[in-house]
Amino acid sequence: MEPMMKIINALAALTAALQEYTAQTTNAYLDTFETIYDPAVDEPQEPAPKEQPTPEQQTVTFVELRSRLSEISRSGKTAEVKELIGRYGATKLSDIAESDYAAVLTEAEGL
Repeated sequence: MEPMMKIINALAALTAALQEYTAQTTNAYLDTFETIYDPAVDEPQEPAPKEQPTPEQQTVTFVELRSRLSEISRSGKTAEVKELIGRYGATKLSDIAESDYAAVLTEAEGL
């Protein structure tokens, strides 16, 4: 009976080690993703008015820009969004100057 218990204990230890390895691998894989849109943090956006405001009236907030770029990115144009951000001398969206938000949004709509 003792050899059988050794085998059972070894299999239990192997199962625990595999579960730990799987959890570590999964977490490491998930950490490689860049968060573009987090629904828990972002507020739902109200529908935009149908009329186009003049450039003087148009002010774009960071949340609006991030929301629109995340929609474009989810539609399969992640590389284009990253390239657009890079054109404004930034490596991530939060590095873009507030004065450029309207221009970035306008270019993003053309993607």
